[in-house]
Amino acid sequence: MTAYLFLTSCLFMIACSGTSQAPPETAPSNQREERPHGPITFIDVASDIGLRWHHDNGASAHKYFPETMSGGGAFFDFDNDGDLDVYAVNGGALDSSMTARPPNALFRNDRGRFSLVDKAAGADDRSYGMGVAAGDIDGDGDLDLYIANFGANALFRNDDSQFIDISQASATDDTLWGSSCAFADYDRDGDLDLYVANYVSYALTDANRDNTPYMSDMDSYDSNTEKGYPHPANFPGSPDRLFRNDGTGVFEDVSEQANIYDEGGKGLGVVFADYDQDGWPDVYIANDAVRNFLYRNAQNGTFVEGASLAGVAYGQDGQMEAGMGVDWGDYDGDSLLDITVTNFQAEPNQLYHNEGNQFFSIETFTSGTGMITLPYLGFGTQFIDFDHDGDLDLFTANGHVLDNVEQIDRSTQYPQRNLLFRNEGSSNGPVRFKEIGLQLGLTSEQVSRGTASGDYDGDGDVDILVFNTGETLNLFRNDNEATDINWLWVDLRSNGGNSHGVGARLILAANGIEQVREVRGSRSYLSQSDYRVHFGLAGSQRADWLEVHWLSGLKERYGKLESNQVLRIEEGSGQPIP
Repeated sequence: MTAYLFLTSCLFMIACSGTSQAPPETAPSNQREERPHGPITFIDVASDIGLRWHHDNGASAHKYFPETMSGGGAFFDFDNDGDLDVYAVNGGALDSSMTARPPNALFRNDRGRFSLVDKAAGADDRSYGMGVAAGDIDGDGDLDLYIANFGANALFRNDDSQFIDISQASATDDTLWGSSCAFADYDRDGDLDLYVANYVSYALTDANRDNTPYMSDMDSYDSNTEKGYPHPANFPGSPDRLFRNDGTGVFEDVSEQANIYDEGGKGLGVVFADYDQDGWPDVYIANDAVRNFLYRNAQNGTFVEGASLAGVAYGQDGQMEAGMGVDWGDYDGDSLLDITVTNFQAEPNQLYHNEGNQFFSIETFTSGTGMITLPYLGFGTQFIDFDHDGDLDLFTANGHVLDNVEQIDRSTQYPQRNLLFRNEGSSNGPVRFKEIGLQLGLTSEQVSRGTASGDYDGDGDVDILVFNTGETLNLFRNDNEATDINWLWVDLRSNGGNSHGVGARLILAANGIEQVREVRGSRSYLSQSDYRVHFGLAGSQRADWLEVHWLSGLKERYGKLESNQVLRIEEGSGQPIP
């Protein structure tokens, strides 16, 4: 996280920068037909429906670095009953024994109510947890779990809703400080491989008091200021890991052979997507206080890093920023996947627009998502269509890393509210977003980290799960009372080991508009979302057609699709497209 400036100074610099533009006061009108969205409210129902869980970050007087970064989890269907269950990753006192730490927790969903599964059905890892990814590593149809830890990582194989620890047997028990992780079939051989973003090289024996703390350059930081957490610049980065699946659930570390072994990274967010539309999964890494990475798949088992040339390595003015969470999404409907990245306070969350030909432009301030994010410290982020209108909105979870930040900077605070940006469309210019979180009930202030999305109660709306460090979690239920808003969820099943069709591209036509989505679960920060793909249909009763481009190379089309259903699609069941 980069050297800190007063927020007012940062605002002045942005206003005076030749490359930055403050947003206009009024958003342009939407080109699309305006439809009533009805009253939409997000209600935190976690405690009421059985998700009573408190994250333990192990906060101590030692100010151990991992204490401020943890807090992820998953929305996934571990028991194959068709609804979303919840897995919560825990921490605990870092200087205690593993057996003394609280375990990770698994909650089973039963018709919209949750119950704690005893000992997490075997996945009750007691390491100091960071991120989690779910994926079917052995092709049996069950979603397995990988946990990235401060300490040895863990892989749990799902055998008919019981988890078996195969960390050592699978050769994935890496001991670097893992953060976010993601499953993807990068080599298109039909099974899921594993990417693990690693943060910095840090040991509890590091003397934090001798290291440069966060925000020490502030005029208010003096000898009377309470000792804070150390800045990541004090520690060298750790290389990421790419593990190739041999088809049986045993993995080989191919990081160096694949050209992703960069010791200069400090990875926190990772997400796969085929951004150049060549049919092969690429991967973007949000790094903390160093440049971000964009690895383009070379289609031969290797990647080519090209973030700087593509324009997504740095911020608005060419500066390195504190990349945290990340997601891909086609927010402007041009069929090209764009990138959002959350950053530190006084650094705007960046919005990189895909221009095609492997180049991006920065639309952070022209889109309306830049200026408002400056007072916040962003972590989890996701593109979602919360109002079913067919375009992607943007959610951001916020919370500071310093529990004593009010002593240093009175313009901010440790707990912060989350932000929800509604996509307002465009009129002869860039798409504009409007922040409306307060209007829709997102009023609570907490220290948020990971986020996951999905429809946990089966009403078609996208609900939002938020994991908070050292606090209870939130499940924000999306309540939409409109009667003329329709939707479609698509649940893919592919042949071979990649049973959930991870990496498949979906193109849906409705209301004269084509929407592009990809199947991915790992995104945001430390978290896993629903693999099912959501499409908002606005007032349309049906979709005209749906195309599925499978990673196997098969392309299929499906005809008229009725709205308001979860559509299960098996690979090979549609009309082949030449």
